Amino acid sequence: MVSENIEEYLECIWELTQDGTPARTTDIAKKMKVSPASVTEMMQRLDSLGYIAYEKYKGVTLTDSGKKIGETIKRKHRLLERFLVDVLGIAKEKSHDEACRLEHMLSDESERRISEMMNHPTTCPDGDPIPALDQLCLNRDENSSVLSEMSEGDEGIISHLSCDDPQKIRRIIAMGFVPERRLTVEEKLPMGGPVLVQVGDCRVALAKEYADLVYVNTKRRCQKRHRHGGR
Repeated sequence: MVSENIEEYLECIWELTQDGTPARTTDIAKKMKVSPASVTEMMQRLDSLGYIAYEKYKGVTLTDSGKKIGETIKRKHRLLERFLVDVLGIAKEKSHDEACRLEHMLSDESERRISEMMNHPTTCPDGDPIPALDQLCLNRDENSSVLSEMSEGDEGIISHLSCDDPQKIRRIIAMGFVPERRLTVEEKLPMGGPVLVQVGDCRVALAKEYADLVYVNTKRRCQKRHRHGGR
């Protein structure tokens, strides 16, 4: 298991090498707020572990394994910043330090759920890109339907939310509409009225403007029912 300190260094090197040039010891020391001697010692250790290629006086580049770790931690950091600001309403200037504390504890499963909940954001609050990971399955297949367009009696599993307004996404989540939760459309009121939905153990009247933001995977639900019925 990789230590938090190693993850911090690999994240730092990943960021410093995004322009395609090796990271200098002095730049790493400045960004990590440690002495150059401490950086040199750590670089020798990371080199021996196979995470970096280190040449004295030239700089540091990441190996494939080191890049994977550094990129993953940076992704979690920027995703957490987005979550903290947009969903929890934490001030942007406070989100960085909080994300630093949480990024090492966030599991891959929780990362995937947060990303799905927020419709896979591509930038952090500062506008920096959030690195994409293939295993997150960033797909929007034909089985995903907008809740407002579903019919009475339809059911499925929430796949994602599509919303760029932090206040709206917080309200939707507060009402229980989060990815992987099952729901059933009980009634659709006419003239653009609300949709009455059973979500989890609650019955919610969701205004159309919010129902337009919830996407539901109906095929997954049907497949589960079919398999169960076939036993």
